[in-house]
Amino acid sequence: MNTVEDHHSMDGATSFGSVRGRTRRGFITRFCIALLLVASVGSMHLFTSAAEAAGPDLGVTAQKSWEALLKKADAQTKASLQQTYQKVGTWTTQEQSWEQKIKTLHAANTAELSRLRQEIRKTDEAKLAAQADTLKRTQTRYEPMFTLYTTVNKQLAAARAAKNKEWTAALRAQADTLKPAVQLAKADIRIKKQQLADARKRKSTEDKRLRTMLASADPIKKQIQTGKKQASLSKERYANALKLFKQNIKAGQPSRVLSSLNQLSSAAEKWAGSKQNIHALEQKVADIYLKVKKELAKK
Repeated sequence: MNTVEDHHSMDGATSFGSVRGRTRRGFITRFCIALLLVASVGSMHLFTSAAEAAGPDLGVTAQKSWEALLKKADAQTKASLQQTYQKVGTWTTQEQSWEQKIKTLHAANTAELSRLRQEIRKTDEAKLAAQADTLKRTQTRYEPMFTLYTTVNKQLAAARAAKNKEWTAALRAQADTLKPAVQLAKADIRIKKQQLADARKRKSTEDKRLRTMLASADPIKKQIQTGKKQASLSKERYANALKLFKQNIKAGQPSRVLSSLNQLSSAAEKWAGSKQNIHALEQKVADIYLKVKKELAKK
């Protein structure tokens, strides 16, 4: 006979089992959701990879001919066609990627060159302005003394001409008193003028050195121009190869299509390579500008 405690015990066990069951079911549900998420991510990755591996843009008509060609080709030829087709897509995707990187980096280099030139011009401008101001204020401060000394000497000359001994003696004493102070003042001005001249010379030398560093990028820029011409030729070769490929697709001969597709892949690879080379050259320009930036930062 079951007691009240037994019923409570059974109810508790049933309740505990129910909780465990719900917990287990919740865990299984979460685990399944996690698996679905992983599968979804994997599917997205495969989709992205497939999209990246897509071939050239053939247009509606050529695309239909291409699909029809694949259906009638044997397994080995079909595999070769698809593999090479995807290579073309990979190279053209890379070409587009390099082109975007080139535009971004070139814009950054252009802006940086302008900024560096401006910063070079402004280097030590405040110091030079301060020195020039100090010189001007020094000259202004001594000007009354110089004027007085000049006036006394003129009067001394007039007294001598008049042969006025007392006047001459008095003016000579005044001139002799002023002379040391005038000499010190002139020496002070000469020193400040020389300091300003030396500072300007140092700035000129330093500006020239930094501009020479900037100019070291000019030969690389010429290489970039040459690289752009090569890229333009590569683009033209690719366009011609693509045209031939489309023509062969319409003809419907798998072997000829594969041959023209290999040519297209080679043209696309060279096109992408030419863009990669241009980007590498732009990066060299950026490296030079970075060196100049670091030099300016030392000041």
